[in-house]
Amino acid sequence: MDTDHPTPGPDAATPADHGSSARFWVTLGLVAVVVAATFFVIRSVTADDAGPATNVERNEDPGIDGIIATQAPASMFEVGDCLSDFTSPLEPATIVECSTRHDAQFIGTAALEQDIPYPGKPGTTDKAVEACKAIELNTDVLTAFEWEYHFSQPTADSWEAGDRTVACFLATTNDGDMATGTLLRSDAAASASS
Repeated sequence: MDTDHPTPGPDAATPADHGSSARFWVTLGLVAVVVAATFFVIRSVTADDAGPATNVERNEDPGIDGIIATQAPASMFEVGDCLSDFTSPLEPATIVECSTRHDAQFIGTAALEQDIPYPGKPGTTDKAVEACKAIELNTDVLTAFEWEYHFSQPTADSWEAGDRTVACFLATTNDGDMATGTLLRSDAAASASS
């Protein structure tokens, strides 16, 4: 054993250690860049898919599945539309033919009184419920399930801009209850489409 050449301890730096340290930091930096780039690519792809489509087309001649538009935004709903996967009048839902199983229907719109000040949220809600309940319905389909009213209504800002429209929906109250047939009377459905 040669004792004239001491071995450096763990804290001693040698020229070879300096090169290894530089390679380590370069490699770590490259890995960080790759991870960040991957994150941003994944994020941009999923961000495009996260929101509801705004350019959904209505299929006016649906096939055997009865689907008119899948995950249509609320702005596409038309009076009489039967809806599946319904959660709220402001959320996307699938528009289906009413002969297809569905859990909600857009039953109509109503206009609230024009010449009154904004009645506030409780007052507007009361007026919206009253307006929606005035729509005449097909009792054959109505009595098959328990239903609840859902509606969109003017906000204080939209009221100031002249909005008095209430959009009325009926939805089944129990998960899994799926109706077939329209809730609208045939004379009401005919006048709603004209």
